[in-house]
Amino acid sequence: MEPVVVQDFVPAIDLSGRATAEGRAAIAAAIGKACESSGFFTVVGHGVPADLVNRMYTTTKGFFTRPEEEKDRSANRGSGVSGLRRPGGPYEAFAAHVTGDLSDEERAALGTHPATWKAANIWPDDDFKTVWHEYIAAMTELSADIMRLFALALGLPEDFFDSKFDEHVSLIIANYYYPAPDDGVLRREMHTDWGSLTVLYVEDELGGLQVRRDDDDWLDVPAIPGSFVVNIGDLMAFWTGGRWASTVHRVVNPEGTDAPSRVSIPFFYLPNHDTTIEPMRPLAQESAEAGLDRVTVGEWFSHKMQSTYQASA
Repeated sequence: MEPVVVQDFVPAIDLSGRATAEGRAAIAAAIGKACESSGFFTVVGHGVPADLVNRMYTTTKGFFTRPEEEKDRSANRGSGVSGLRRPGGPYEAFAAHVTGDLSDEERAALGTHPATWKAANIWPDDDFKTVWHEYIAAMTELSADIMRLFALALGLPEDFFDSKFDEHVSLIIANYYYPAPDDGVLRREMHTDWGSLTVLYVEDELGGLQVRRDDDDWLDVPAIPGSFVVNIGDLMAFWTGGRWASTVHRVVNPEGTDAPSRVSIPFFYLPNHDTTIEPMRPLAQESAEAGLDRVTVGEWFSHKMQSTYQASA
């Protein structure tokens, strides 16, 4: 079935009114409705400086077009997620954990789940690192406020999630997609995100991100240049006891385009590694089958990794 656009399924929400209590209540209600249906929405009026976003994308694209031997110096050597990765698909990626710049002692204190959080970041150079740090700080600020809006949407105190993210273990990944000459070519296979909240900048109007509404219905996420696409992951769906939806999505080459290479940089906002997650209402069937009713964030990701690797073995 051909994909269609359904604005109500992935609505655009203006955050510019979030400075007032009345505005925050209205925005939270819209977010809650979106999270109950698709778990996806786009935000405008977000306040992230355009200059910072431009510098982030220019710096990151520049890295991926460097000579291979230069990029290889930042390649992951099996020590964890951080650094350059070539996963074997039609893309390569550079990833960094916010924990990757902690001291050796601080990283060692992150428990045993999962080991990737203990890996040091492998930065190409200081200028690259500086820009990425600025962008991570901006994404953290935006994500933290979205979590406060989540709390309002769930009927909780606005600061409910604050202490659960004050030492967050968030991950940022830059995906560099190779040119895709054919319509409908999958640039990323269908999947759900594992965490609580994902924030992705929309660079242009080409789009390509699709969410699945039904088994045979793929919907184009409206591409509003300068906006961010926000979606919840499996952890947030579990946290809400299935009240909110973590929806399967994929990335395709947009119809009618001979797509050049492009960069996509999702930011995965993840709670503190030792935060205990308990569903806020009776478990959804899928969560019940997983046998989880109380879990730390570290245990959750270890469980997801183990399940994924066992399924693909």
